[in-house]
Amino acid sequence: MVKRKRMHKKKTRDRQFRNMILAGTAAVILILAASILITISSLLRSLPGIEELENPNPELASLVYSSDGELLHKYFLKNRTYVPLSSISKYVPEALIATEDRAFYSHWGFDVRRFILVIGENLLKARERWQGASTITQQLAKNLYLTQERTIKRKIKEFFTSIELERTYTKDEILALYLNTVYFGSGAYGIEAASWTYFNKAASDLTLPESATLIGILKNPRAYDPSRNPETSVGRRNLILSLMEKAGFLSEEELDTARKSELAINYTPVTNHGKAPYFTEYIRQTLKPISRQHDINVYRDGLTIYTTLDSRMQRYAQEAVKEHVAWVQERFDKSWKWTKKLKNQIISETPRYRELLEKGKTSQEALKEILADKQWVDKLLHDKTRVQVGFIALDPSNGAIKAWVGGSEFSPDDYEYQFDHVWQAKRQPGSTFKPFVYTAAIDKGIPANHRILNQPLAIKTGDKVWIAKNADHSSGGPTSLRDALRKSINQVTVRLMHEFLSPTEVIDYAQKMGIQSELKPNLSISLGTSEVSPLELASAFGTFANNGIWNEPAGITRIEDKFNHTVSEYKPLQKTAIDSTTNYVMVSMLRDVIRRGTGVAIPYRYGINIEAAGKTGTTQNLKDAWFVGFTPQIVAAVWTGFDDERIYFTSMSYGQGARAALPIWAKFIKKCLADSTLGYENRYFPMPETVIAVPVSTKNNRPAELFTGDVYVEYFTPEGFKKYQSELLKAQETDFTFPPEPSSEY
Repeated sequence: MVKRKRMHKKKTRDRQFRNMILAGTAAVILILAASILITISSLLRSLPGIEELENPNPELASLVYSSDGELLHKYFLKNRTYVPLSSISKYVPEALIATEDRAFYSHWGFDVRRFILVIGENLLKARERWQGASTITQQLAKNLYLTQERTIKRKIKEFFTSIELERTYTKDEILALYLNTVYFGSGAYGIEAASWTYFNKAASDLTLPESATLIGILKNPRAYDPSRNPETSVGRRNLILSLMEKAGFLSEEELDTARKSELAINYTPVTNHGKAPYFTEYIRQTLKPISRQHDINVYRDGLTIYTTLDSRMQRYAQEAVKEHVAWVQERFDKSWKWTKKLKNQIISETPRYRELLEKGKTSQEALKEILADKQWVDKLLHDKTRVQVGFIALDPSNGAIKAWVGGSEFSPDDYEYQFDHVWQAKRQPGSTFKPFVYTAAIDKGIPANHRILNQPLAIKTGDKVWIAKNADHSSGGPTSLRDALRKSINQVTVRLMHEFLSPTEVIDYAQKMGIQSELKPNLSISLGTSEVSPLELASAFGTFANNGIWNEPAGITRIEDKFNHTVSEYKPLQKTAIDSTTNYVMVSMLRDVIRRGTGVAIPYRYGINIEAAGKTGTTQNLKDAWFVGFTPQIVAAVWTGFDDERIYFTSMSYGQGARAALPIWAKFIKKCLADSTLGYENRYFPMPETVIAVPVSTKNNRPAELFTGDVYVEYFTPEGFKKYQSELLKAQETDFTFPPEPSSEY
């Protein structure tokens, strides 16, 4: 009996203990379940919402296009350009599916079989960092919305996000999103950027082997980069081709042909600054206020920027610059001699010299130490003596920039320190400024055949006396304005301004025609002593080419967002700068510069026999060489010189405007004329009806019969013609019968 009672008590205690265990287990399970539910609930709240899923916003590169449709450059933090699946070679998604997710079109964003196998493997190996083969949809979820960490929390987020992606997008849309967001190495995000980076072509044009090569990069962008590791890249490519054959995308014959093909890349790294680096940097600077105004980010928003530049003309400009600068550099190198004083000055301006002084060295000790490093010094002096160039070509009818070369070189290594000589550099224009003086005079009624004494003029300014002299130190008698401009005679130009004009009048004309730099109101401005940029000069001479109408230089025509909606459209300013009659007289004078003046090399040496006008320029001590020329269809300005103004051309034989700058213009124009696709042809400058044309004798400046010896056609404004009549009457030239009405017959 006692034994039974004991047994009963023991059973009761055991039952109570089991109940406690069960209750405890149940409580733990409930707590764990609640914890898991809370965790999952928390994770679900942190997942991207429907709006974010429907509007993914990966960082997209902005593309810069030329007027003829060539891609010039990209602005980006991540080099990515979105393209639809229809613009991607069919081999790319096939290679991706065969390699990453053969069941892509049959699952709902999550491959259960693969997931269970991966979970089991990770649990058995007790991994801290979970790993496994996700579906394409899961990889897209991770790339777009999640981090790259490998934890169970991230996997749960990936699971639910991939399901939502499948509910939101079609399979093809998911493929397109994936291919546009994944990283292909070498700074290329997305298939379009990768295609241009490795093969210099659009993704739509990728061949089968090229497509397999790019998909092969995804496993390890550095290891399978075809530009770095071609052998491993080909091995990976061939493996993917085999997987494509197994998946039924290729026949055995296609597989065999593709595997035998050679790897042929056309690598263009992200550091490449495009076909017109100085121009696209100018465009980037131009976009800054536009970005603020429209709240756009040129590095992230995938803009399309359409520009005025013509890629063909840009190529011709770069070729012309390269060809002629080499010729100038060779002659300079043979004749330049460093003086000890200048060499030491250059060295003393370097950071290295200053660092040595900061360390306690004396100036002599620092200089001696640096001079001992001959290789370093030679490079410093070599860089200082590189001939630089600024070249800009515009369409005078609308101000459109067609070609732009900001320097003789553009080094990617020194990208942040590139100095653009087209718009950032301002130098004395020399005689290329003279046309503004003559324009003011012609517009004031001074005829082009008015004669001024070609003798020095002493001008007292304070305690100093300034005497302008001709470049060749010659002098002469009365010289017409036309001859003075075509021969670039300084003494006549200075006397013209002194007798008929004020500096402020000339400045007013220059500014109306496009010069924006500050100009100093003194008599020496007539010889181009105030600094301007090539861009300003090209713009101002464009007024001559456009019948007196000035157009603001323009580089951008339109900006579109990633949805092809217009963000901004550009309409350059336009205004009438000078009277069309005055303008034509000036064009006729500048035309003579090329026909029989300082620019005569254009028709005779370069064989360019078209309607063209222009002006050469050479500054004091041969520091700057200029030429600005124009036709009715194009105007271009050229400057050559050195960044350091203590360095200069050593001889007029190669360093004057007609030798150091004009040939670049001539070579460029000749290349443009030879390209029939550009549509450039010989056109004549339109002559307004108000222009009066009169045959004039070169001997006595009197009206003469046309087609007799030494007779040319002079052009007058109505006011200029009246003054010419008055001058003849004063000289008692009464044997000339003036026509009753202005004549524009000639």
